[in-house]
Amino acid sequence: MTLRLSSVVTCCGLVLLLVACAGTPSRAPVAVDVPEVWRAPLPHDGSTVALADWWKAFPDPMLVKLIERAQAANPDLQMAAARHRQARALVKQARADLLPQLGVSAASSRGKNLNNVGGVSTQSDAQFNASWEIDLFGGQRAAADEQAARAVAAQHDWHAARVTLAADVAAAYVNLRLAQAREEVAELDGLLAAQLAAWGRQQQAAGLLNASDVALLHTDASLAAARRSAERAEAQVALQELALLLAVQAAPLAAELQAPALPAGWASPRRALPGVPAFAVHALPAQLLAQRPDVAAAHQRWLAALAHHRSVDAQRYPQLSLGALVGEARLRVRGGSSVSSLWSIGPSLTLPLFDGGARRAQGQAALAAADEAAAALQAKWQTAVAEVEESLERMVATRDRGREAESMAREWQGIAHRAALQAQAGLHSGPQRVVSQRNALTAHDDLLTAQADQAQAWFRLYRSLGGGWSADTSPTEQLVAQP
Repeated sequence: MTLRLSSVVTCCGLVLLLVACAGTPSRAPVAVDVPEVWRAPLPHDGSTVALADWWKAFPDPMLVKLIERAQAANPDLQMAAARHRQARALVKQARADLLPQLGVSAASSRGKNLNNVGGVSTQSDAQFNASWEIDLFGGQRAAADEQAARAVAAQHDWHAARVTLAADVAAAYVNLRLAQAREEVAELDGLLAAQLAAWGRQQQAAGLLNASDVALLHTDASLAAARRSAERAEAQVALQELALLLAVQAAPLAAELQAPALPAGWASPRRALPGVPAFAVHALPAQLLAQRPDVAAAHQRWLAALAHHRSVDAQRYPQLSLGALVGEARLRVRGGSSVSSLWSIGPSLTLPLFDGGARRAQGQAALAAADEAAAALQAKWQTAVAEVEESLERMVATRDRGREAESMAREWQGIAHRAALQAQAGLHSGPQRVVSQRNALTAHDDLLTAQADQAQAWFRLYRSLGGGWSADTSPTEQLVAQP
C-alpha cells in the first residue's frame, strides 16, 4: 500500500505517541525464603570429593561403567536431549522473526484466452518482495526471550534426567548386590537349619526329642529355603530394573553381573556390596540449591511466562511494518511480446479497534500463567530445601546404624568362632555351635542392609543436590559434563 507523505507522517506520529504512552510493567523476582544454616547435622570425617567426580570415587569400577552405559543408551535421556534440540531450534525461529523477510517468486503459463487475451499466449512474471515488521512494543523480542528461556529450561531438564538416571542406576545396582549377598546368607542359613533338622531327627529316634520340637526345626529349615528363593527373586527384579535403565536385555547383563557361586557347604560369606567412600560435606550453603537443575528449570519457565505475557500484551497495540515489491510481467502473443513492470514501497499500520475483549483476555491468561510459574518456582525451592534436609537426616541415621550393625556383626562373629573352637574341644554341643553361627549370619545380614541403606542415603543426597552440575560452566560444557 502506497501512502501520501502527509499520511505517513500522521501514522508515524500516532505510533510514536502510543509508544510513549503504552508499556508493560515488569515483575519483581519471586522472593524465596532459603535458610542460611541447615538444621540437620552435616556428614564429616572424610575427604572432600567434588560432586562432578562423585561416582569415580566409588571403589567398584562396575558401577561407573554401568552409569556411563546408561547415559549413552537410556531412551528417557535421549528424549530429553531431543526436546532440548527442539527448543534451541525454536529459539532460532523466534529470532529470525526479528529480521526482514525477503522472497522471490516466478510463474509462467501458456494457454488460450489467458486474462481475456485472444488466441494462444504465454504469460510470465517475476517478483521480489521484502517485509519487515518493526517491533515497536517488543512483542517479537519478548517471544524470542520466551523461547530462549524455554530452551535453557529444557537443557536443565536434560541434566535433571541425567542426575536421576545416574542415581537410579546406582540404586538398582546396590539393590542387586544386596539381594545377591542376602541370597548367599540365606543359603548358608539354610545349610545350618538343615543340620539342626537332621540333628532333631536323630534325637527323636533316640527318644530325646518330641515330634513337635522336630517339626519346628523342619519348619525353620523350610523358612530358610523360602528366604533364599525370595532373595533370588529380589535379585531378578533388581536385574530387570537395571537392564531397563541401560536399555539392554537382562540375560547378557545377568552373565556380566553374576555373583560368586553359592557355597556347597559351610563357609564365610563372600558376596559383598560396593563400598561407599568417605565423603564429606563441611559446608553446604543454601545457595547451592540454585544449581539444582529442576530449580533452575522452574526459574527459566517463570522467566518464559513473563516474556510470554509481554508478547501477548504487545498484541493490543498498533503493529507497524514496512513492505517493498518489485516485479516484471511479460506477455507473448503471436510472435510479439510486451513487458510491464511494477513496484511498491511503504509502511503498513494495523490498529486493533474492537475484538470483543479477546486480546485483553489473552493478556489476563498469560498473567495468570506467570503467577502459576512463580508459585511453581516457590514450591520447587521449598521442596529442594526439604529434600536436602531429609537426605542429611538419613545420612546421619544410616551412619549411626551402620556403626552399630558393624559392631554387632563383629561381636557375633567372635561368638561363633569361639563356639566352633569349643565344639572341637568337646566343650560345646553341635547344635549350640550351629545356633551361634546362625546368629552371626543374622547379624551379617543386618550389616548388609545397613550398608545398603547408607549407600542409598548418599545417592539421595547426590540427587537432592543436583549432581555435579555447576552454574559457572558454559552451555556446551554442561552438555558434556559428567553427572
